[in-house]
Amino acid sequence: MTSSKFIALAFASFLLTSVTIHVSPLDAQTNSSREESLAAQSTASTPADSSSAFPAPFNTEKSSTDSSMPAGEAAAKTEVPSGLKVNVFATEPDVQNPIAMCWDSLGRLWILENYTYAERTQRFEPTLRDRLLILEDKDRDGVMDQRKVFTDDIRQCTSIAIGHGGVWLLALPQLIFIPDANHDDIPDGPAQVMLDGFEVARENHHNFANGLKWGPDGWLYGRCGGSCPARVGLPDAPPEERVALEGGIWRYHPVSREVEVLTTGTTNPWGHDWNAFYEIFFVNTVNGHLWHAIPGAHYTRPFTLDPNTRTYGLIDQHADHYHFDTGKSWTASRDGAASSLGGGHAHSGTMIYLGGQWPEEYRGQLFTLNFHGRRINVEQLDREGSGYVARHKPDMFLSPDAWFRGIDLDYGPDGNVYVLDWSDTGECHEHTGVHRTSGRIYRISSTSNSPLPPKPPNKTVPFHAVNDLLLVPLLQSTNEWDVRQARLELAHRARAKTLDPETFSTLQQLFAEMDKSSAGKAPEEFAQAQLRLLVTIGTIAGMQQQSLPPQTLALALQSPHESVRAWAIRLATDRLPIDDAMSRQRSRSAAEQAAILLHARQQLPMLLERAQHDPSPFVRLVLASTLQRLPVELRPQLAALLMKDARDDNDHNLPLMVWYGLIPVAEAVPQELVKVFQESQWPSVRQKIVRRLAEDLESHPEHVDALVAKVVQQKDPAQLFDLAAGLTDGLKGWRKAKAPNAWPQVIAVVEATPMLSNDAKLKTLLTDLNLLFGDGRAMADVRRVATDSQSDPANRLAALATLSENHPDDLDQILVPLLKEARFNVAAAKGLANWNHPRANRPQIGQQIVASYRSFRAPVRPEIISLLATRREYAQALIKGLEEGRIPTADITAFDVRQMRALKDPALDEALTKLWGEARETTADKRLAIEQLKEKLTGETLAKASLGDGRVLFTTHCAKCHKLYGEGGAIGPDLTGAQRSNLDYLLENILDPSSVVSKDYRMSVAELEDGRVLSGIIVEQTPRTLTLQTQTEKLTIERSEIVELTPTNLSPMPDGILQPLSESQIRDLIAYLKHPQQVALPAR
Repeated sequence: MTSSKFIALAFASFLLTSVTIHVSPLDAQTNSSREESLAAQSTASTPADSSSAFPAPFNTEKSSTDSSMPAGEAAAKTEVPSGLKVNVFATEPDVQNPIAMCWDSLGRLWILENYTYAERTQRFEPTLRDRLLILEDKDRDGVMDQRKVFTDDIRQCTSIAIGHGGVWLLALPQLIFIPDANHDDIPDGPAQVMLDGFEVARENHHNFANGLKWGPDGWLYGRCGGSCPARVGLPDAPPEERVALEGGIWRYHPVSREVEVLTTGTTNPWGHDWNAFYEIFFVNTVNGHLWHAIPGAHYTRPFTLDPNTRTYGLIDQHADHYHFDTGKSWTASRDGAASSLGGGHAHSGTMIYLGGQWPEEYRGQLFTLNFHGRRINVEQLDREGSGYVARHKPDMFLSPDAWFRGIDLDYGPDGNVYVLDWSDTGECHEHTGVHRTSGRIYRISSTSNSPLPPKPPNKTVPFHAVNDLLLVPLLQSTNEWDVRQARLELAHRARAKTLDPETFSTLQQLFAEMDKSSAGKAPEEFAQAQLRLLVTIGTIAGMQQQSLPPQTLALALQSPHESVRAWAIRLATDRLPIDDAMSRQRSRSAAEQAAILLHARQQLPMLLERAQHDPSPFVRLVLASTLQRLPVELRPQLAALLMKDARDDNDHNLPLMVWYGLIPVAEAVPQELVKVFQESQWPSVRQKIVRRLAEDLESHPEHVDALVAKVVQQKDPAQLFDLAAGLTDGLKGWRKAKAPNAWPQVIAVVEATPMLSNDAKLKTLLTDLNLLFGDGRAMADVRRVATDSQSDPANRLAALATLSENHPDDLDQILVPLLKEARFNVAAAKGLANWNHPRANRPQIGQQIVASYRSFRAPVRPEIISLLATRREYAQALIKGLEEGRIPTADITAFDVRQMRALKDPALDEALTKLWGEARETTADKRLAIEQLKEKLTGETLAKASLGDGRVLFTTHCAKCHKLYGEGGAIGPDLTGAQRSNLDYLLENILDPSSVVSKDYRMSVAELEDGRVLSGIIVEQTPRTLTLQTQTEKLTIERSEIVELTPTNLSPMPDGILQPLSESQIRDLIAYLKHPQQVALPAR
């Protein structure tokens, strides 16, 4: 090594032990400085294509622009904590509709303006184009003073990243690259398509792919909403060479061109960032707001099932709170208290502050923009269990501007924070149109730290012009912005093969000497310094299509800090592909598969050693995630080792992550799951193993037989229970099944073991399974309990349900007398209504249930109405009961009317029209109704409403499906955090609920062979069964019993909700829905 490089190495080693670095290439002065010409400085806008004039953006927003607060006034009145201040960096007309931002190596802010996004009825405006700006604060006074246009010939663009010699854009449905290798701010040529398949859903176009950002590992990360499922691959790739993306986080490697789906689920993630230990976190809208992004994870989704039917469970959010009131006590939301919860369910943008300029208390905290709350939510990220938990800290940046729609935020080269404001009155759905000619960028700076010194006039050195070894010290800057830019430039040079080989050696040597050079550092500081070097080494190795150097890997695995050991595992296995959303991998050549298997076998001993000996649950989480990168045949051994410690079964992440890694094992080597079951100490995963094998009982009974035989041999009470529970889950909905060969021995073991024979829950499971397996003795026991009036009521109810499911020929004789008994009449009505037997007299059963209607308690009457609406004969009895006054008309909802219309009986339709009125069918009718109601529901009219009566109406007509303040059903969206203050939002969703419906949330109509017609959402599917969520219950049905299953384009929420209400009732309901806090019920 030359003497100059030794000096650089010594300098870098010194920096590793220092506390702060304020040097940046942007501040340096060398002979290679880039000078801006006076002409460039004075350029207001440089058109990208003078041959085609940029079309003037136009507004479709119906609200007056006068209600938009001037940017300067908004900044002055925005509430921020002591020590921070707000100013306007840029505002309209210099910036409009800013949807995304990023920084270049000169420290300039690039802004993507999106003009093509349109109202939900139109989705995109074809006559407009999007535009990419370069904004610069040349004199460092915190205000933009130069603006350029890089290109204005792009459309449907949602995100931008700069690196590797050009600009990366999500121009849906493609990821494109616009080269600018000479950094002259002019495209070197036409855009190149790198990936495609990011389709935009017709229904929820605002869930589209977004969020490009370079990760610390050198991959380009992005996001996608759950309602815009994608099959992503290289241009023109066939379906088998694409990966399934069903909402979540994905990444792309610029050298290997691999694309990976890292997480699956949530609703619409719109912001992610990495903490100081390079763990990635992202925010979401609707069903929880914050997740730790664990590669291979499947996260909870709103209202719909995971498209991967074998997940059997989803990981909930990693925050211990919501930003709206989900509790059941309405008093907690009085007098504006709900505002303290955070402002609502919609979140956009994520920043974990590591900028080095704000007060130290903010370092490492996560900041996200609350869309409806017009503020920044602050989250503290704490290690807990195998992962993290986010805890709510006081909100900040409370904007007084009613138009403020914060969409992204990030810290810049000066360590201060920049906030994009979309500036509009609507939300992502744009119910009231789009205001395209507004937009702001605010800057939040520290008042306690000294600002950076002014730049030398006309002298700047971009990162791409700095020597390799001068970039290395910047990896330890207190501003992570410097670290990211330095690492990105080193990665680019490695990719372009211009990186000095000795630079790579220097990084490895620095890492090897960390112990010597970091004496006195706090453990976390030391770990962060290690990580910055380790991931840079891994990034460079990846750009060179190499593995992490063995010596570096060995040293990292010996680190005292769990994050360094975890990242060592990640980087060592980074070249192994991961399962996609469907637990599959794209097809590859035989040579590729052989190389993957070889590399995996080389890493397996290290993985097994870590699983056996590493004390950290965080490291075990990374190992569980790594399961999905291993060839399927190598997974069982690692999974079994991870499940040796029973304490981890209660962890938030670990059990499901291990299971997700085992999903493909059931298809490839199912016999290995039997061994894993025996070795596992986690009941939750053992039950999932049994469930998965049980679902194949008909086609492959040998695997269940083998498992049952092993359990009988072991005679372990916990394993016996898990066997019964797993079989019950796997055979749910089956009418008959062949018993496993060793099933009699299972019963014998249970009966001979007092601990098991006295377990009431196990006894119930075994009874149900015995019935399924055709055991006549079990049926006799069930009948005895069901008909014994002295039996424990809970046991009797369970027996009645079991008896009803088996349809005995005398069921009516048992159940009809119970229709008058309040404790048992719902179970009796359900059993009679679903009785599938030649003796069943449908008209008579309907009449008997209607005659007993007053005997049912008021809270359960909706279930009875739903039962009566599933068959023509029952519906006829219901209509007669309505006409005769035995059932109040107010008890019938729009859901029930639509269900009865699905029976397609002309006489019923005529009777319903007399009782209910005509249904509005056309869009024009609905639009007219919306406009008429808007005219009536003025502020003055709503002020006269009875909010308490509105709450009663909500309970009657809406709470079956929707929660508000913690009360109500979970079939539809929780309305607490929604944009209920917007009248357009409310009326469009109430009067025209089917105008925009996600594919997984559309209603299906199932016609059964026993004559019933059921309407609902499909929430679970197996090859043999289908589970339907109706408005009152969840039903699992064998597919063989379905005559016809008809998917519709309809929302589960029917038209006509307001039809039976008077004008004053509509006023009260709408006013209640718009009210920001819960109210008391009226005194009666």
